[in-house]
Amino acid sequence: MPAHPIDFEINPAVFSTVELTQIFDEKARYQRWLDFEAALARVQGEMGVIPQEAAEEIGRKAKLELLDLESVHEGYLHSRNSLMPLLGGLRRACGKGYGEYVHYGATTQDVIDTAEILELRATVTILYRDLRVLETICLKLAGNHRATPMAARTHGQQALPTTLGLKVVIWLGEIRRHIERLKHIFPRIAVGQLSGAVGTMAALGPQAMKIAKGTLNLLGLEYSSVAWHNSRDNIGELASIFSLLVTTLAKIANEIFQLQKTEIGELMEPVPAGSVASSTMPHKKNPVICQRVVALSRHVRSLTGTIMESMAHEHERDGRCLWSEWLAVPQLCIYTGTALQYMVDVTSGLEVRADRMLTNLHLQKNLITSEWLLFRLSGTIGKMRSLEKLHELSNTAMDAGTSFKEAVMDDPEIGSLLGREEMAYLDQPERYLGHAVQIVEQAIEDIEMKRELDPETLGETDERL
Repeated sequence: MPAHPIDFEINPAVFSTVELTQIFDEKARYQRWLDFEAALARVQGEMGVIPQEAAEEIGRKAKLELLDLESVHEGYLHSRNSLMPLLGGLRRACGKGYGEYVHYGATTQDVIDTAEILELRATVTILYRDLRVLETICLKLAGNHRATPMAARTHGQQALPTTLGLKVVIWLGEIRRHIERLKHIFPRIAVGQLSGAVGTMAALGPQAMKIAKGTLNLLGLEYSSVAWHNSRDNIGELASIFSLLVTTLAKIANEIFQLQKTEIGELMEPVPAGSVASSTMPHKKNPVICQRVVALSRHVRSLTGTIMESMAHEHERDGRCLWSEWLAVPQLCIYTGTALQYMVDVTSGLEVRADRMLTNLHLQKNLITSEWLLFRLSGTIGKMRSLEKLHELSNTAMDAGTSFKEAVMDDPEIGSLLGREEMAYLDQPERYLGHAVQIVEQAIEDIEMKRELDPETLGETDERL
């Protein structure tokens, strides 16, 4: 009986993806807990801490499909511990009393924290992959539109001419920095936990550190001799990176949303064939996906706050903090990855209306290049006097609905300083692009050089990070 949109079956994958929900699927999570127990038993068996036969039996039976899940379920109805009912199922599945050696010297948090790290590692791998796809799409978009003129806007107003390519390389800069952040945190986040009840490893015996290192290495994780039961800064940092990432996605989504408004109409989110946006207005093409990205970003930032609050542990373990974090992490990961997948879809099919961009650029063609005129006059009458004069003339022209260019030409103070041929420049604002094209080309070159140093998959070539 699904109650959360992440788990909906009739209308699935609106605020989630199948790939990400599979990572956090209940049975997948329990299997990770069993994998931990199998790895621990294997190492302890090899080191003679528990009988080798017991280790082999635990390894054979540590599979969810071999457990009596009805009895495990019954156990959870009466237990307040997150792990013990599952361990009970594994113990009962083991023959010859070998179940007594399950979870030998470990504590519940060792298992759950290590499984969470495996989930986070899988999530980061997906995000890294999809970010590089988004980067590839935006590189092409920036290259194709390096010289496509459009109006830049500041404070919600048309400001100066720019190019779509320059807008996109600004997105690219943020995307590349998020890729680098994921590359650098991946080795630090891939550290498991096996320290016993309060981090002293007392129950693991004299070979505790070797047991812990061997167990975690079997799971593909690094080992820290110092417990991080109550030290969650790496989790907090990763959550912060997710929050930064999803806010960039929201920024891009909001830009597309704004530029898709009927009165602007410069960009359009792709609409699948046969899709109906409105139940009563057939003409609508709503930017639904961009709006979902913005909504997801708000939840991610809120969940990041929860995880930050959860860093403030009391003493050696604090269930209030742990449960808050454990509850927030699946949503945080799923929402971040879903927003990213949505932006890959939007940008890969983005409709660019270059003709509308040029039309909008010419809405105030005499005015939008007033900066050019300002610096043409500054050498003659000074910058501040030029600014005051042009501000006065532009306001007068806008209020009267007349030509700014004609107002300048008719002004007794500055009208004679520029000829009509020079003033004709105001009629072609698309020429006033400064170094935009050069900046785009340089940014693309820089990013492509950095991409050459990227591993295809995180974890394959960590020594280069």
